[in-house]
Formats: sequence, structure tokens, C-alpha cells
Amino acid sequence: MRLVHVNVTQLRVAATCPRLHWFDTRATAARQDGQTVVSRIWRKGGAAPGCGALFHTAVERFNAAARSSDEVLSALEVARDPAGLQQALMRWFNASCLDLDALAARPVPLRLGFIAAVQVYMEELARLAVHARADGLPAAELRSQLFGDSRKRVDVTFHVGDDVHVHVTGAIDYVYFDPRLGKHRIVDYKLTPPTSPNSDLFQVFTYALMHHHQHGTRPDVAVFYLHPARSVREARWEEVEAKRGKIHELIASMVAWSDHARGAGGLPPPGDRAYCDGCKHERSGACVAELGHKDRGAWDRRWTALEATRGGGVPDTTEERERVAGSAPAADGPMAGELTADEPMVEDDPELDEALAVVKPGGEPPKPAETPSRRGKAPPGGERSTSATAGTGKIPPQTNTTAASGMLLGFDDHGAPVCMDPAVLRTHVSVVGAAGSGKTWMAKIIAEEALRAGIPVLAIDPQGDLVQMIEERPRDEMPPELRRPWEELKERIEPRILTPGSSHGLRLCLDPLRLPSASELSHIANPALRAEEEEGLLVAVAANLVSLCACGGEEESQRTFLYQVLRQLPRAVPIRLRDIVAAVTAPEDLGIDEVDSLIRKSERERLARRLNTFVQGPSARLFTGGTRLDFTELLRPSKPGRVPLNVVYLNALSNDDEKHFFLAALATELYRWMITTVDASSGGVNLLFYIDEARDWIPAGGSKPPAKQPLIRLFTQGRKYGVGCLLCTQSPRSVDYNVFGNTSTKLIGRLEAAQDVDRVIDWFTIEGGAPSWVAARKGAPKGSFVARWPDMSAELAGRAFRGRTLFTRHAGAWTPDRVERAVTAAGLRGDAG
Repeated sequence: MRLVHVNVTQLRVAATCPRLHWFDTRATAARQDGQTVVSRIWRKGGAAPGCGALFHTAVERFNAAARSSDEVLSALEVARDPAGLQQALMRWFNASCLDLDALAARPVPLRLGFIAAVQVYMEELARLAVHARADGLPAAELRSQLFGDSRKRVDVTFHVGDDVHVHVTGAIDYVYFDPRLGKHRIVDYKLTPPTSPNSDLFQVFTYALMHHHQHGTRPDVAVFYLHPARSVREARWEEVEAKRGKIHELIASMVAWSDHARGAGGLPPPGDRAYCDGCKHERSGACVAELGHKDRGAWDRRWTALEATRGGGVPDTTEERERVAGSAPAADGPMAGELTADEPMVEDDPELDEALAVVKPGGEPPKPAETPSRRGKAPPGGERSTSATAGTGKIPPQTNTTAASGMLLGFDDHGAPVCMDPAVLRTHVSVVGAAGSGKTWMAKIIAEEALRAGIPVLAIDPQGDLVQMIEERPRDEMPPELRRPWEELKERIEPRILTPGSSHGLRLCLDPLRLPSASELSHIANPALRAEEEEGLLVAVAANLVSLCACGGEEESQRTFLYQVLRQLPRAVPIRLRDIVAAVTAPEDLGIDEVDSLIRKSERERLARRLNTFVQGPSARLFTGGTRLDFTELLRPSKPGRVPLNVVYLNALSNDDEKHFFLAALATELYRWMITTVDASSGGVNLLFYIDEARDWIPAGGSKPPAKQPLIRLFTQGRKYGVGCLLCTQSPRSVDYNVFGNTSTKLIGRLEAAQDVDRVIDWFTIEGGAPSWVAARKGAPKGSFVARWPDMSAELAGRAFRGRTLFTRHAGAWTPDRVERAVTAAGLRGDAG
């Protein structure tokens, strides 16, 4: 198998003029340093420059910061007219994202073009937001829809014939859920005149098709021209899907043109006269000298030929390949006849060096925008001086609980209770502290208080620290002032220890698999959104199975193939893993045609064999025995008044691969249960999902363990359904930044490394300003925390406190045998063991 790597910028260049791609390929081969040469297309014109690179860098910074900004949320909450909201967003943008002094030093035409483009961008954003607010969409949900989708990177492999796979990567300007349309949109912003709108649309079509393959969406697309004059070109998903053959033809042709440029056969590329005037290859005469007249050249049209014959076969011989490739006029490219560019092209974009000097980096504290503060709420940054005993290590007296209202977290140095409204759990909580700082203790307090408030808890325990919650702390160990809430928890908690793949506790089984049915999704009124949710779940299940199999090879092809299998399987009855194995072995029985265009036969057979080991082999324990994973049952109390605590103990699994797969499958099933069962309009907290030491599952950087994306999706979508997430970690630098950006409540314990202090400062900076107390967290005493949550009272802001006494046991990590003894002694085994 041959694997070719290209990016979407190269696709754009090739679609503009195939000969540019040919010359780029030859220049890349001549370099011999691994660097890819890509001609940059920047059109000169009489209008002032629009600062494209500066605009894109600044808007990317704005969108990333806005997704967790309290000021943006406040502006959306009070938004009534587009003009007022536009002004509020511009103020925050200028204060948070730009170095205004650096911008002022740039040439006047550049500044004016940039400002005009940003104003148009903010105007359109404000119009969309005000429309959504008028329709009743809550501000927090709107902010998440506008700025919360981080799926901008696209990474897809296309099979283009002759055992050639082309790996295409790229980055999208803006992807969001449009509440007016009830579906996703992908937008590409241009700061040039719309001289070649169809060519520009073709690039966004490619983005949309890749986003569909990778994330299961069906997005509409738009190209928005912001400067020098505003205009827009749009297309619906159906148009994108209809053009997919053109995209495949371009990708296949790029391989053939590259081969020709390297002297390895292939096909000569045609030229496009519309871009000749400013091209150095035209000026030097190299274009015609090397490749002949502009009309000479060919496209690889085997995709069209294959579509026309509906499975009639792919040409195998070089002679037949050239005959098919040249069967249409050479000038008829993917969007040929539609290009109308009449302005010269140059290869270098002079704006690139301007951007980084003007746009603030993500970690730089923004200047606070001048907006009225809300009475009774914590001031921006939450600055407040602590008492003289803060940080001394003294344990405060636990008193005054009669005045406590809400979740009792602990007591300050004067013995005053520190309480949090349970409603904030809906927007997620993170607990951060160095090893031995008491972070797991504090997270357990939050879980206990959620149970006391009637909120079910699902806790993921990778080591054996959380299973101890099945044992209550003896009453005589409780301070007198805490005995009443201790008794309340004792009366309410209904603990269960769940052990996937083993019978140390209540054994869990992943077979049969739960796939979304039409009836389960019928409550989603918008058919496009309903289809997107269904496809997203199927994509997630396919990805989980591929990661479990670990067959190697082309995993993207395996995921795409399994996704198609899952789509075709009948869902009237539960789908067992053996059904999937049978379908992978004989996909034609499901009516899946052209299987070899999705996955090679040898790779499909290897995938089927690997899946079969989880049905019949020693690895089958995750799919056999015990009770099926069913959240409706897990969250149902055995008697009225009880609140389930489900602790999923992973340490009985034999290796990390099984742990990662099971957690990925659990998170995917939780999402399915969430969108098919939970009433999103209820407004309450339906579940607290607690994951201990998040860095093992949601690591920072490019590492993508199987559970990472399913867990991130819970953090980005859970609040809409009242599923709050609680995580704790000792290393904030090691956990994916997007997760912390979606946690509105943060409890900071003792920090040891200066880099950890800097990372925590970064979190608060994005939210409107780092509080002064963060630096003092370095070296703070064990058990001491400072917190910030939405609508925190002003008197609590910045106040250090110590966690209360736990109501349940907290000791060393339990082994599987210790768990089994405790479950048996507590009478929790039931009938599932």
C-alpha cells in the first residue's frame, strides 16, 4: 500500500492551478530536507490590504478565549440588539486579544482593513447571537454552541485506487452549531474580493466532507468575504455531498501530477490562464517550456468512471489509466468553467510576520474590559485578602453548620462554613493540587455532598481510592457539628461497586452494544440534528472498537468501514459483538457495495479475526458475563429516597489497553443515554460524573488515547443535559486544556511547580483575569483550598478554607481482593456476581 500526505492548502493550490502543484512538488523534491514547498496565493488589488493572517490569528484567539469567558457570557445574557452586543464583543476583543500599541505601529491601510474586517465579523456574530437569544436559547448554551466546538482540525485518509491512500490534513476557520438552522456550519473567512468564489467554496467543500467523515456531521458551508466589501457564498450539505466525486478526482489527480513532476510516470497537469499574469513560472517561461500549452494535461477521472459503471472495476494498466484520465477535456477541472479570477497571484503572503506581534498569546493576561460588575458577585479575578492564619497549617474549628446552606465543602480559619450551590455542578468542577495536597479528599467531599443533595454519582476509580466510599466513617469519629449531615448521607447513599470483566464486585458487560435507534432520537425535532447525533454515536462506537483491536495499518479506513457496518446493521434487536464480526466478515450481506474502496480485504479480514477474539478468546471477558452496561438501571434507586453511588473499579482489568477501551465505551454509552433519555430542559443536575486523575485519560498535547475524545465530548455537551463532570489531577499541565476551559468551578489546592502555577494563571486569565491569590497556592498547607465558581458570593472570593471531615472511609488504595471482601461484607453483591 502507498500512503501519500497532503494538506488542504495544497488542495487549494492544485484546484486553483494544477501546474502550481506540479512546480511545488518538483521544488520540494529538490530541497531534500523534508520541507514541503507550497505556493501561497495572495491576490493583489487596488483596495487596502485586509491583513488576512492577522485577522485569522486574532479571531482564533478570540474564539478560544470566548468559550470560557464570563464577560462574553454576561454580554450574551443581556443581549437585546445586535449593535449593542457587537460593541460589547469589540471591547472585550480589544482588551483581551490585541496588543493595541503594536497594532498602532502598523501601516494605516493595514490597520483600517483589519479593523473593518473584525467589525463585520463581530456584527454577523452579534446578529446570530441575538436571534438565538430571542428564540429562548440560554446564554451559556449559546456560548457553547458558538465557541465550544474545538473540532477544527480535520484528518482523513482517502482511498483513491491502485492501492493508494491519500492522508489529508487541515484546519477550519470556524465550525459551530447554528441555532437558526439547527445544524453545524463551517465558515471560511476571506479578506480578498470574491474573484473566484467557486474555487473558494471548493476548499470549504473539502473541509466539510472531511469533517463529515471524521466527526459524523453534515455541515452546511459558507465563504464569508469581509474586506474590502462584505459578501457571502453559501452551500448546503447536499451540495457538498454531490461534489464529493470532484474532490476525489482532485486528490487522485494530485498524486498523478506529483508522480509526473518527480519523473515517476503519472499524468501531466493542465494550466489555468486566469492565474498566469502574476505567476513566476509564467514570467520565466518555465510553465510552457516544461509542460507545453496550457490546454495540455489530464485529470485522473477514474472516480467518475467507477461511479458511472457502478462497480464496473478500476483500470489496472497504465495505458487504460491514461485513456480514462484523458477522456474529458483537460481544462475541465474540479470546478472548471467556474473560476473567474482576473487578478494576479504572488507566492508570499506579507501579512504573516505581522500577526504574532499584534495578537496577544494565550497565556498573556488580558486587560479587563470596562463592564459593570454585578452586585453581590465575586469581582473579576476574585481578589480578596485572607485572614492572618491562612496558610499556617492550623486546622480550623468545624462549627456553625446550622448556618450552612448548600454543599458543605469545609470551614475557613474562623470556623465559618464554606458552601457551594449544587447547581454549579452542571457546569463542571476541577480539583487541582500536588500529590498529598488533599485533592482526592476534596473531590470525595463534593461527591458526598452531591449524594446528600439527591444527585446520583458515577465515579471512575482507576486505582482503588474511591471504592472505599462504600464504608461509612464511624459515627464516634465525626465532630458533633457534622453528625447530622453524616446521618443524612447514611440514610440516602446506595453504594454499588461495578467491576468490568471480573466478579470482584457487580460484574459489568459491554455486550450487547447499544446503538441509537430512531425511536430513541425521535424527541430531537430537527431532522438534520437528529441525523448528526446518530452518526456521531456510530462514529464513536466504531472508533472504540478499532482502538480495542489495535490491528495496526490504516485505522482511519478501519473506522470508516466499521461505521458503515454499524449504519447497516438492523437495530430492532440488541446488537451483539458476534453480529458485528459476521458483518465485517461478509459485508456484502448487509448491502455494502464497493467494500474494497473503504478498506483492503486483508485488513478487513485481520479486523474480523481480532474482533472475534473478544467473542470467543481469552480476551472476551469485557463482552461476557455479568450485567449489561445500562445507565437507566444504574441510576435507578432500589427504594424511594435513596441516591445511587456507582463506583466503576478498573484495577481488576489486566492492562491499560482494556482500561482505556472500557472507559471510552462507557463514556460513549453515557453520551447515548444522555441525549436519548435526559430531558435537556429540566434545568437540574441529573448526574455527577467523577473521574480521578484525569491526566491518564485526557492528556494534554497530541496524544489521543481511546477515551480522550469521548470524555471531552461529555465536558463540552454534558451541561446541556444536566450531566456535571468532576475531575481531579495533580498536574494541570498534563491535562487537555479544553477540559479545564469547560469547567466553570475550580478548586486549587497546594501547588509545587512554578509551571503549574503559571498554567492555573492561564486558566483564570482566559476567564477574565488571574486572581492575586493563585501565586500563594505554591507551597500552601495540605488540605487548604481556594475556590471560584459561578455566582460566588463576594465574601467567599479568594478565601482559603480546609475541607471538612469525610463521611466515608479514606485510606490506602484497595486491591481487587480487598474490594471483593468489602463488597461481600456489605451485602452489595446482589444477583449479578
